[in-house]
Amino acid sequence: MRGPPVCLRGLTVEERSAVETLARSRTVAARQAERARVVLRASRGETPPGIAEALGLSAETVRRRIRRFNAEGLAAFDDHHRSGRPATYSADEVAAVIAAALTSPRRLGLPFASWTLDRLAAYLLEHKGIAMRRSRIDEILLKEGLRWRRQGSKHCFERVRRAGRPRVRRKKGRIETLYTTPPQSSVVVCLDEMGPVSAKSYPGRELVRPHPLPTGRARQEIDYGRRGKGYVFGAFCPATGAAFTRPYPGRGAANWVAFLEEVETWLPTSAARIYAITDNLSSHRATDVLLFMLAHPRWEMVFQPKYAAYLNLIEPWWKVLRSLALAGRRFETWDEVAEAIAQATEYWNAHRHPFLWGRRRRHRPRRQPGIALLPRAA
Repeated sequence: MRGPPVCLRGLTVEERSAVETLARSRTVAARQAERARVVLRASRGETPPGIAEALGLSAETVRRRIRRFNAEGLAAFDDHHRSGRPATYSADEVAAVIAAALTSPRRLGLPFASWTLDRLAAYLLEHKGIAMRRSRIDEILLKEGLRWRRQGSKHCFERVRRAGRPRVRRKKGRIETLYTTPPQSSVVVCLDEMGPVSAKSYPGRELVRPHPLPTGRARQEIDYGRRGKGYVFGAFCPATGAAFTRPYPGRGAANWVAFLEEVETWLPTSAARIYAITDNLSSHRATDVLLFMLAHPRWEMVFQPKYAAYLNLIEPWWKVLRSLALAGRRFETWDEVAEAIAQATEYWNAHRHPFLWGRRRRHRPRRQPGIALLPRAA
């Protein structure tokens, strides 16, 4: 049934400016933008049925929103308070989440300089006794008006080449089989080097309040020169998520064999066979490596094909290590970098999780099936 006739009252200059801004905004809530468009069209003399047809609403909904704006002004664009479900977390717990997010992890004695939702959840559980899911933490930060801002933005692009040689499929299949169904009493370990890593400033990210907007762009301090560099050798067990790292000044065969000796003592002695997945770097196939394998017959090197670094699961773990150890920090010497790597590795092993081959990245929503919309003709 059609309601009583309704007419929009006159708008002040401030109200008209705010309504036009909200109607064009792409950052405010969709409900607010829609209510602003209703009022904006009504101020231009359009009737409620015409507004309803243009915006896909009912005529009664348009009349109700016009009446509310006449009574409340700009406050009519906000939602009314709803009782809903009682709050799961108290105000003190929410305040603890916000305070921790706005505090540098280094000031809290943590081995990294940039927060992620997983690290916030782990810190709140271990130090504050607050068991909170990462999705809930994200909701609290968004409601508080906090946004992630990258420090010293830098974009890197990499051209990926696909291996198109014969026997690549067979090599790839063997590595995939080791990940999914390894032989009994065996350990699969991924080996690689990260570097060169320099003692310098590394960009990170921090939480900021966008309103009021921060003055100027995100900046990074000027960093001239390099103060030492080296390589980080790593061993990663995808089945358990355990990691082992050691810093070295170079990546020659001597350092590689010394690292293999340390990995041999790190891996469990109960393993009858060790499958080491690595790339084809010349130092990985040197004579000293062959002598090491003769001295340790349980080892077997499984070399990945060229241009197939994705087959080595330590590659995605390097990204985690860089985020834990390097992001948002400045290093004066290589020794500081080595200490940060050691602390980050210890932190990871305390919060580790397995890397499963073929499993979708954690927290990434599954893509909805269907066919993309065709572009509209000009």
